[in-house]
Amino acid sequence: MKAKIVHCRKICFILLCLFSINGYAQKLALKTNLVQWATVSPNLGAEFVLSNHLSLDLSASFNVWFPGSSLDLKHVLVQPELRYWFGRPMSRHYLGATAFYTSYDALLKRKYYYGDAVAAGVTYGYAVVINKHWNFEASVGIGALRYRQYKYPNTEPRPLSVNDRGWALVPVKLALSFVYILR
Repeated sequence: MKAKIVHCRKICFILLCLFSINGYAQKLALKTNLVQWATVSPNLGAEFVLSNHLSLDLSASFNVWFPGSSLDLKHVLVQPELRYWFGRPMSRHYLGATAFYTSYDALLKRKYYYGDAVAAGVTYGYAVVINKHWNFEASVGIGALRYRQYKYPNTEPRPLSVNDRGWALVPVKLALSFVYILR
Protein backbone atom coordinates (compact mmCIF):
# COMPACT_ATOMS: atom_id res chain seq x y z
CA MET A 1 0.00 0.00 0.00
CA LYS A 2 2.84 2.37 0.88
CA ALA A 3 4.43 1.78 -2.54
CA LYS A 4 1.18 2.74 -4.30
CA ILE A 5 1.04 6.02 -2.34
CA VAL A 6 4.62 6.79 -3.37
CA HIS A 7 3.77 6.06 -7.03
CA CYS A 8 0.67 8.27 -6.82
CA ARG A 9 2.78 11.12 -5.40
CA LYS A 10 5.30 10.72 -8.23
CA ILE A 11 2.55 10.88 -10.85
CA CYS A 12 1.01 13.96 -9.18
CA PHE A 13 4.44 15.63 -9.17
CA ILE A 14 4.92 14.88 -12.88
CA LEU A 15 1.45 16.25 -13.68
CA LEU A 16 2.18 19.40 -11.66
CA CYS A 17 5.40 19.89 -13.64
CA LEU A 18 3.55 19.13 -16.86
CA PHE A 19 0.97 21.87 -16.40
CA SER A 20 3.35 24.51 -15.04
CA ILE A 21 5.50 24.79 -18.19
CA ASN A 22 4.87 27.85 -20.38
CA GLY A 23 4.13 27.07 -24.00
CA TYR A 24 6.21 28.55 -26.80
CA ALA A 25 3.88 30.34 -29.21
CA GLN A 26 1.10 28.72 -27.19
CA LYS A 27 1.71 25.36 -28.82
CA LEU A 28 0.73 22.34 -26.80
CA ALA A 29 -0.22 18.87 -27.99
CA LEU A 30 -2.07 16.06 -26.26
CA LYS A 31 -1.46 12.52 -27.47
CA THR A 32 -2.18 8.86 -26.91
CA ASN A 33 -0.12 5.85 -27.95
CA LEU A 34 -2.05 3.13 -29.80
CA VAL A 35 0.63 0.50 -29.11
CA GLN A 36 0.09 0.88 -25.37
CA TRP A 37 -3.69 0.75 -25.82
CA ALA A 38 -3.17 -2.60 -27.60
CA THR A 39 -1.72 -3.90 -24.31
CA VAL A 40 -4.73 -2.52 -22.40
CA SER A 41 -2.57 0.27 -20.93
CA PRO A 42 -4.39 3.61 -20.79
CA ASN A 43 -1.95 6.42 -21.54
CA LEU A 44 -1.76 10.14 -22.11
CA GLY A 45 1.03 12.45 -23.16
CA ALA A 46 1.57 16.16 -23.57
CA GLU A 47 4.16 17.87 -25.72
CA PHE A 48 5.32 21.46 -25.23
CA VAL A 49 7.20 23.48 -27.83
CA LEU A 50 10.27 25.02 -26.17
CA SER A 51 11.93 26.79 -29.14
CA ASN A 52 12.10 26.76 -32.95
CA HIS A 53 13.50 23.20 -32.95
CA LEU A 54 12.98 21.78 -29.45
CA SER A 55 10.01 20.27 -27.68
CA LEU A 56 9.42 18.37 -24.46
CA ASP A 57 7.16 15.33 -24.44
CA LEU A 58 5.85 13.98 -21.11
CA SER A 59 3.91 10.72 -21.19
CA ALA A 60 2.47 8.36 -18.60
CA SER A 61 0.69 5.02 -18.74
CA PHE A 62 -0.58 2.38 -16.38
CA ASN A 63 -2.10 -1.06 -16.40
CA VAL A 64 -3.82 -2.65 -13.43
CA TRP A 65 -5.26 -5.69 -15.19
CA PHE A 66 -4.95 -7.85 -18.28
CA PRO A 67 -8.41 -9.28 -18.99
CA GLY A 68 -8.99 -12.65 -20.62
CA SER A 69 -5.42 -13.92 -20.37
CA SER A 70 -3.15 -16.01 -18.17
CA LEU A 71 -0.76 -13.05 -18.34
CA ASP A 72 -0.97 -10.80 -15.29
CA LEU A 73 0.84 -7.50 -15.76
CA LYS A 74 0.44 -4.35 -13.68
CA HIS A 75 2.62 -1.31 -14.22
CA VAL A 76 2.97 2.46 -13.95
CA LEU A 77 5.29 4.22 -16.41
CA VAL A 78 6.39 7.86 -16.65
CA GLN A 79 8.49 8.93 -19.67
CA PRO A 80 9.89 12.40 -20.49
CA GLU A 81 11.55 13.00 -23.86
CA LEU A 82 13.45 16.02 -25.21
CA ARG A 83 13.08 16.24 -28.99
CA TYR A 84 15.11 18.06 -31.64
CA TRP A 85 12.99 18.67 -34.75
CA PHE A 86 14.83 19.07 -38.06
CA GLY A 87 12.09 21.39 -39.36
CA ARG A 88 9.43 23.11 -37.34
CA PRO A 89 8.31 21.39 -34.13
CA MET A 90 5.64 18.69 -34.36
CA SER A 91 6.19 18.16 -38.07
CA ARG A 92 8.29 15.53 -39.86
CA HIS A 93 11.61 14.09 -38.52
CA TYR A 94 13.04 14.37 -35.02
CA LEU A 95 15.71 12.84 -32.79
CA GLY A 96 15.14 12.60 -29.08
CA ALA A 97 16.69 11.79 -25.75
CA THR A 98 14.34 9.93 -23.45
CA ALA A 99 14.23 8.34 -20.03
CA PHE A 100 11.59 6.46 -18.12
CA TYR A 101 10.71 5.08 -14.73
CA THR A 102 8.42 2.10 -14.32
CA SER A 103 7.12 0.08 -11.43
CA TYR A 104 5.73 -3.34 -12.29
CA ASP A 105 4.16 -6.50 -10.91
CA ALA A 106 3.97 -9.34 -13.44
CA LEU A 107 3.17 -13.04 -13.51
CA LEU A 108 4.79 -14.70 -16.54
CA LYS A 109 5.13 -18.47 -17.02
CA ARG A 110 4.40 -19.20 -13.34
CA LYS A 111 7.01 -16.71 -12.07
CA TYR A 112 6.38 -13.40 -10.34
CA TYR A 113 8.45 -10.33 -11.18
CA TYR A 114 7.89 -7.42 -8.82
CA GLY A 115 10.15 -4.39 -9.06
CA ASP A 116 11.06 -1.17 -10.75
CA ALA A 117 13.32 0.00 -13.54
CA VAL A 118 14.83 3.16 -14.99
CA ALA A 119 16.05 3.59 -18.54
CA ALA A 120 17.63 6.18 -20.81
CA GLY A 121 18.06 6.14 -24.55
CA VAL A 122 17.72 7.78 -27.93
CA THR A 123 14.65 7.95 -30.15
CA TYR A 124 13.78 8.69 -33.74
CA GLY A 125 10.35 9.73 -34.88
CA TYR A 126 8.29 11.14 -37.68
CA ALA A 127 5.11 13.21 -37.40
CA VAL A 128 2.61 13.39 -40.25
CA VAL A 129 0.43 16.49 -40.25
CA ILE A 130 -3.16 15.49 -40.96
CA ASN A 131 -4.71 18.95 -40.56
CA LYS A 132 -4.42 22.09 -38.42
CA HIS A 133 -5.09 20.23 -35.17
CA TRP A 134 -4.35 16.55 -35.83
CA ASN A 135 -1.06 14.68 -36.37
CA PHE A 136 -0.10 11.04 -36.52
CA GLU A 137 3.28 10.18 -35.06
CA ALA A 138 5.52 7.11 -35.19
CA SER A 139 8.59 6.70 -33.00
CA VAL A 140 11.10 4.08 -31.91
CA GLY A 141 13.95 4.16 -29.44
CA ILE A 142 16.69 2.06 -27.89
CA GLY A 143 18.58 2.44 -24.65
CA ALA A 144 19.94 0.99 -21.42
CA LEU A 145 17.65 -0.28 -18.66
CA ARG A 146 18.58 -0.77 -14.99
CA TYR A 147 16.18 -3.01 -13.06
CA ARG A 148 15.83 -4.43 -9.57
CA GLN A 149 13.14 -6.91 -8.74
CA TYR A 150 11.86 -9.76 -6.67
CA LYS A 151 11.81 -12.84 -8.91
CA TYR A 152 10.18 -15.98 -7.53
CA PRO A 153 7.91 -18.92 -8.47
CA ASN A 154 4.20 -18.28 -7.96
CA THR A 155 4.05 -21.24 -5.56
CA GLU A 156 6.41 -19.56 -3.07
CA PRO A 157 6.13 -16.39 -0.97
CA ARG A 158 7.98 -13.26 -2.04
CA PRO A 159 11.61 -13.13 -0.83
CA LEU A 160 12.44 -10.72 1.97
CA SER A 161 14.81 -8.68 -0.20
CA VAL A 162 15.42 -7.94 -3.87
CA ASN A 163 17.00 -11.03 -5.43
CA ASP A 164 17.49 -9.99 -9.06
CA ARG A 165 19.02 -6.85 -10.52
CA GLY A 166 20.87 -5.96 -13.66
CA TRP A 167 21.28 -4.00 -16.89
CA ALA A 168 19.81 -4.67 -20.32
CA LEU A 169 19.77 -3.10 -23.79
CA VAL A 170 16.07 -2.65 -24.57
CA PRO A 171 13.64 -0.78 -26.79
CA VAL A 172 12.81 2.31 -24.73
CA LYS A 173 10.06 3.54 -27.03
CA LEU A 174 7.64 2.12 -29.56
CA ALA A 175 4.77 4.42 -30.39
CA LEU A 176 2.08 5.01 -32.98
CA SER A 177 0.26 8.04 -31.61
CA PHE A 178 -2.69 10.24 -32.43
CA VAL A 179 -1.80 13.83 -31.56
CA TYR A 180 -4.21 16.73 -30.99
CA ILE A 181 -2.54 20.15 -31.21
CA LEU A 182 -3.96 23.00 -29.13
CA ARG A 183 -3.09 26.46 -30.42
